[in-house]
Amino acid sequence: MKNRRNYIVLLLLLLLFAAPGLSAYLFYTHPAWLRDNTTNKGALLTPSMLLTYPHPSKAHPKWRLVLWSPVACEASCTMQLDKLARIRLALGRRLYDVDALLLLGPDAPSLPDALIKTLNAEDIQVAVLPANEQQHMPRLQHHLAIYIANPDNYLVLTYPPEVAPNDIYRDIKQLLTK
Repeated sequence: MKNRRNYIVLLLLLLLFAAPGLSAYLFYTHPAWLRDNTTNKGALLTPSMLLTYPHPSKAHPKWRLVLWSPVACEASCTMQLDKLARIRLALGRRLYDVDALLLLGPDAPSLPDALIKTLNAEDIQVAVLPANEQQHMPRLQHHLAIYIANPDNYLVLTYPPEVAPNDIYRDIKQLLTK
């Protein structure tokens, strides 16, 4: 009876110490069993796309919130610009580590003076993408989209226009802390 009890205790101890190794081996051989949890809310661009224009400042490389508007900056575009300005403000002292950029398509008409004054007040840069540069970036969407560009000027995350500002804020905040 005592031998049987000792045998059971030994078996339980062996199982207790072997279980982590066995489970690690099982998950290693079957990675699909683990859920794929991502922490970012934006869609990761794979491979990332180099934003060749406008050229970033080499002296102080920064992350960028880029609003791509291929045609004209109308009401939905101005709402998105306001969203990006508020996201930058919410970053607090990290505001200076992030630039905001309105990137217009080559066929976009010029912006009204009132909008230009508002963009200057909110420290949002404006650039018109030349047609030859747009041909080098065929993956730019044909509609309004928001991107995050890293300090090397690669577009790494993309968001649809109806994204919640908190999603972009969480992603850029997480990128700034790394």
